[in-house]
Amino acid sequence: MSRSGRSFIRSVLTAKDLKSFVETYKILEQFSPSLTGPNDPAVFTPDVIPLYTLAFSSCGVRYPLSSFKVDLLRHFGVHFSQLHPLGWMRVVNFELSCAAISGEPSVPLFCMFYKLVSDGDWYTFAKRQNNVSKPCYSFMPTSTYPKDWKNRFIFVSAVMISESPLPRDVDTPIEDDVPTLSANETIQWKRMHENPTRAFTFAEGILAMGGLSPSYPVRPKAFFGKKELTLWGLLQGDSKDVRFVVDGEVVLGLSRSGAVPATGGSAQAGGSTAVVGDEGNPSDEEESSPDLPPIQHSGQSDDEDVEIRLVRKRNSTSPQPAPAPRDIRQRLRSASGQKLPLPSKAASERPPAGVKGSLSKHLRSSSLVRDFS
Repeated sequence: MSRSGRSFIRSVLTAKDLKSFVETYKILEQFSPSLTGPNDPAVFTPDVIPLYTLAFSSCGVRYPLSSFKVDLLRHFGVHFSQLHPLGWMRVVNFELSCAAISGEPSVPLFCMFYKLVSDGDWYTFAKRQNNVSKPCYSFMPTSTYPKDWKNRFIFVSAVMISESPLPRDVDTPIEDDVPTLSANETIQWKRMHENPTRAFTFAEGILAMGGLSPSYPVRPKAFFGKKELTLWGLLQGDSKDVRFVVDGEVVLGLSRSGAVPATGGSAQAGGSTAVVGDEGNPSDEEESSPDLPPIQHSGQSDDEDVEIRLVRKRNSTSPQPAPAPRDIRQRLRSASGQKLPLPSKAASERPPAGVKGSLSKHLRSSSLVRDFS
């Protein structure tokens, strides 16, 4: 095991961080959320498990887990805390993409797009080759921000995620069979890769529209001004100010810093992306993507999107103005080495229309060149 493995990792979270995380993501006291001791590594015991905060704050995981997430963990025999946060982002994006086309997530359908790969002491999901299936996304982060996410964890009772299988042995070979889809799954698979979505830090309202947030009793509707938006449209990242409404009332949303009241009537649809550095997944090439909508920030956040910061940096750097074209009189005067008074603009400065021949012959015949002789 490398020195970056679980047995060498210690948490850097404070009591304030723990309180904020527990309140924001509704981790019940009965699950005994607690900080680790100064010498406690991020390892499993029969009684407690590590919970990485980035999976919740940037990658869209919410408690209780959806039935699809539980089925997926059981299919691969991977414990909840063994999955890399960006692996969770791929799962959440897949679930939202299914909901956006009025489909249902299933393990075979997911395995048509992704395969399980080892990432050190963690596991993640890598896209399959295009000759098997095109991706169901148009942009997907390939690395995490902040870089020290492995040091940001708390301990909770193992009862909290009792549906999860036991931790997988990292030496166990990974079976990777291409699944056989049902007729309905085949139709949904085609629709999903023909209508790809963007993965980012999803606003709570977007998670709720996909049925993945316990913060909303019913699925809200999204509005940009008076225009109602679909979940698929929101997953394109094409709206910057969105109101999430339930029964005519603007409801609460979550930002990276926690619960945000919608008193101003808007919630961010784009969110930030957990991007920078390297996830350890060599099979994912860089995906290009259009610029996301501008994000309103109250300050620099650890989970800020690197893509957004680069866009902001490009926009804040004023491009150099293009040099004005030099007047032909200046070029002719420079070539002849003569200092002549600037003539007034006249039609003779322009090549006569409809005259055939080279430009040099044409210039020699012009009154401007005759004046230089």
